[in-house]
Amino acid sequence: YLITTTILERGVTFPEIDLLVLGADNSVFSTSALVQIAGRVGRSVSRPDGDVIFICDRYTRKVKDAQKQIEFLNKKAKKLREGIS
Repeated sequence: YLITTTILERGVTFPEIDLLVLGADNSVFSTSALVQIAGRVGRSVSRPDGDVIFICDRYTRKVKDAQKQIEFLNKKAKKLREGIS
């Protein structure tokens, strides 16, 4: 697992990683930042997916929304990989 600051939302890519976001409910993270950070997971042809774990004291609206967006985007990507649009 990679542990990082918000810098990971800025497009840094490390192939074949899993990710742990500590304090995902902290005000430093927005919903879009959490989604962008989660998008750094996998990122290689041999392993395009991976695990993202949000650690938080409270399951806040932004964490819930990020989780929903990530699930939606993953389903969409899976359909595209399978040739269904």
